Amino acid sequence: MIRFLLNDAPATTSSPPSTPVLDVIRGEHGLAATKEGCREGDCGACTVLLGRRTAAGVRYLAVNSCILPAGELRSAHLVTLEGLEGSVRPTLVQEALVAENASQCGFCTPGMVMSLTGYLLGGTPPTVTGAVRSLDGNLCRCTGYASVRRAAAAICAAAGGPPAAPPGSPAHLDWLIDRRILPEWFRRVPDLLDALPVPDTAASGGDGPAIAIAGGTDLMAQGAAAGGRLRFLSREAGMDGIVLSDGECVLGAAATLTDLLESPLPGRIPGLAGALEVVASTQVRNRATVGGNLVNASPIADLAVILLALGAVLTLEEDGARRSLPLASFFLGYKRLDLAPGGLLRTVSLPLPGAADRFSFEKVSTRRHLDIAAVNSAALLRIVDGRIVRAAVSAGGVAPVPLLLRRTSALLEGREPGAAAAGEAARAAMGETSPIDDVRGSAEYRRRLLGRLVAAHVLGEAVR
Repeated sequence: MIRFLLNDAPATTSSPPSTPVLDVIRGEHGLAATKEGCREGDCGACTVLLGRRTAAGVRYLAVNSCILPAGELRSAHLVTLEGLEGSVRPTLVQEALVAENASQCGFCTPGMVMSLTGYLLGGTPPTVTGAVRSLDGNLCRCTGYASVRRAAAAICAAAGGPPAAPPGSPAHLDWLIDRRILPEWFRRVPDLLDALPVPDTAASGGDGPAIAIAGGTDLMAQGAAAGGRLRFLSREAGMDGIVLSDGECVLGAAATLTDLLESPLPGRIPGLAGALEVVASTQVRNRATVGGNLVNASPIADLAVILLALGAVLTLEEDGARRSLPLASFFLGYKRLDLAPGGLLRTVSLPLPGAADRFSFEKVSTRRHLDIAAVNSAALLRIVDGRIVRAAVSAGGVAPVPLLLRRTSALLEGREPGAAAAGEAARAAMGETSPIDDVRGSAEYRRRLLGRLVAAHVLGEAVR
């Protein structure tokens, strides 16, 4: 039995831990405002808020309920659109969407309400740019998006700046309630959560070996966790930390992409924030983890390509022992890893770039968000006295694995970062890879595209 808080009251579910929360919401509890769309975390119609206790209070994140396993509800707070109702007037977010005619058929509107509410529950002062960005995982087939953007602007203008208080703290909740972003009953949430049992770390669910699951954004979308015995890494101490010290950053494998964006790391690596913001969508980044992106072993994994260029080193745990391995040696072939059965990726370490280092990331895809790239590429170039003294160039979508382009990187060292070096590096990269034809582009297209991206890295340009 899984015990959790559903809107303003304690709730339970006897569903297996691998059950999508969307089915718990609609099937068991009859709450129909959360819509079923793609069941892959792609459309945002099923967006809900998931709250967990922190030292400061309760932290809420907008997530896709269709790819959220029910086991993650244990001792957490699940908020659906119905939970925002109950007052005489609609919430600030709902009123703005109505006033700006941002809803027609209404199917996608509940998800948008939850995404915008989740944004306002964060700790940053509301801005139109931030509010619109929070909707990067919500699709609408009826309205176009101009009216939605107008509603986002109206919401930010009415909300104003938040208090100088941590998200989820009593002062922050007061601010949210005073502005009709949350209903009054949210003041009772900390006490209601305290009354729930502390979740244990034991694997739960079906029989057989436990499946380690962190964000589960890929496993749940594929149905690969269905009926399985799940080991929730989110409950294990030390798996989600991000520590910067002595020129190094150590990422816990269960740290999410949102954790990365909100950490000091992007401030130490110019260009990293922009790179992370085009990986998936807000709802997916709130769940997707560093380790999950790597062990999934996708040839086009954005974070893998980024970390390859940054020189990441992994800490692996196998049969109770730990060993270090460069990320560049982790991928053995398509969906094959240098990791023993039952092994676990614990941490990812990377040296922090210095003042002479220049990082860049390029991703070419049909959509800016929520899309798999045709080709992606990253580079870290150390430039001293006008010459490249160290280079690390990586690429995805052009080989069976995310690839560190060793020959291309070596060719750049000692060269001036000009047109001649860019052209030679582009030709080297095109010859160092083996792309295939698929629905996102032909092999020749991918090869030529990679050459253009590598040249852009060398020249310090952005591909548009």
